Amino acid sequence: MTEAALWAPRTILVTGAAGFIGSALCHRLLSPGHRVVGYDDLSRGRRECLPQGVTLVEGDIRDRARFDETLSAIRPDCVIHLAAMHFIPDCIARPHDTLDVNVEGTRRVLERCRGSAVRSFIFASSAAVYAPTEGACVEDTTPLRPMEIYGESKVAAEQLVRAFHEDTGIATSIVRVFNAVGRHETNPHVIPHIFESLRTSDVIALGNIAPRRDYIDTRDVAEALLSVLDRSNGLRVLNVGTGRACSVGDIVESLRRILARPIVVVQEPSRVRETERMLLVADIKKIRRATRWSPRFHLEESLKDLVSAYGL
Repeated sequence: MTEAALWAPRTILVTGAAGFIGSALCHRLLSPGHRVVGYDDLSRGRRECLPQGVTLVEGDIRDRARFDETLSAIRPDCVIHLAAMHFIPDCIARPHDTLDVNVEGTRRVLERCRGSAVRSFIFASSAAVYAPTEGACVEDTTPLRPMEIYGESKVAAEQLVRAFHEDTGIATSIVRVFNAVGRHETNPHVIPHIFESLRTSDVIALGNIAPRRDYIDTRDVAEALLSVLDRSNGLRVLNVGTGRACSVGDIVESLRRILARPIVVVQEPSRVRETERMLLVADIKKIRRATRWSPRFHLEESLKDLVSAYGL
């Protein structure tokens, strides 16, 4: 493929476009001149998070007629499938819905892409697919053994995506995203909870603050997805993270420095998970080799950006 063809503008359909990562991705996709169409049921996503220039189709990925109509009308070159239930407490409380959206919904998206104009498919999976480990998660060697139904649903969806590639030969990427952080969060994860708490108090109610996670800025996730799109070929499974891990306690300590104010943490029993992995961090050598992408934002920069966004 020539360099000109590699960077040629495309028509891209993004499912879950108005969500946390989806909205950041849509902002990034517009800059190279791609035509971007978002597909979102707005159950979690917010229309106002999308930039001007993105066409939004409101619809559920399980609605076969609506999704088929959208594919036929816009004839995308690429589908980036982000739509999912991914707030783990919700997934645990609603297991049927989780499997219906994350597995059956993915199956229906793939089904409609067969025989269409789609020439590349990117599936947003999750670090939650991995077994607990004492080191970094490596795509091809770390076992897949999720700890809860959300991760199980992503493993099942990955299997559908693999079969889709084997059946169609369409260039397919499975991207395992680690803990995203940034603006426009649409679920009450720990970092937005911390910032919402700090708007009214110096006291934050948290669960276990010791487990360490690989927090990656949504702007870096968007850049990673763009790099995968521009170099799509065959079937690839790639981690998207920073390769660094820190705890919620570390985040609180960073905010104490950034805000120059006292912050008190109290443990709230309802926020303590029954089962917890103590470390979840990405090995990112594979995506670096494949695309030359590397994360640009350190966690402290992401936190400073959120301080500004929340007006603290």
